[in-house]
Amino acid sequence: MERDNGIPRAYPRHNLPRGFGPRTPAALVAALVFVTLTISLVLVVASLPWWDLHYGSPWNATQRYYLGGMCVEGSCQDYYTDSIRHYTYFPQTYGLVLTALALSVFELAFLILAIFERKFAVGILVTGLLGSITLMVAPIYFYFALPLGLSSDGAFFTSFFGSYTERGMTYTWGGGPGWFMAPFVVIVFLAATVVAFFAASDSAGETRRSKPFRPLAAMSRPPRD
Repeated sequence: MERDNGIPRAYPRHNLPRGFGPRTPAALVAALVFVTLTISLVLVVASLPWWDLHYGSPWNATQRYYLGGMCVEGSCQDYYTDSIRHYTYFPQTYGLVLTALALSVFELAFLILAIFERKFAVGILVTGLLGSITLMVAPIYFYFALPLGLSSDGAFFTSFFGSYTERGMTYTWGGGPGWFMAPFVVIVFLAATVVAFFAASDSAGETRRSKPFRPLAAMSRPPRD
């Protein structure tokens, strides 16, 4: 039996958590950093424009469509005003992204709880998967809903990306930084979920700790006569 300063230990040295395995400090810290990074990235996605419309010469201006409103030349308005009330797919997409953001925050909460109690680790998996799926649905829905809505309103936008020339002015439109960034954040979201779940759950370690180490001498019995 191994001893520290003459005091026997309940577990052998090779069974103690170390390195980057489940329940180790390094894995838990990495998981916290990863999940916090995911929350920050989802916030960035929600704050960037998701669609841009550029007017050519002589205007040479770009309308940037955020999920919460449209801006051009420093002037912005939301999608609830009467002039652009038909843009209902922007608030709906915004709702999907905000739902993913809320789920990422819940994932962080479950991770913190799982540090103290392993039974909360399943919450990391559930919120992480739901959040990733929700964030992935947002750009897909937006890609199909925007041109459909604009064309039904009589505009010349029949596709998500494209260009159109009328009376000598060329209009060019397409996805914005937020739309392009969303799928990459989904990958980070999934990776953070895997890392967090791996770090917080340790069924093998639970089994190992439930069976304390017993020295060979205590297990052997003298032969009977």
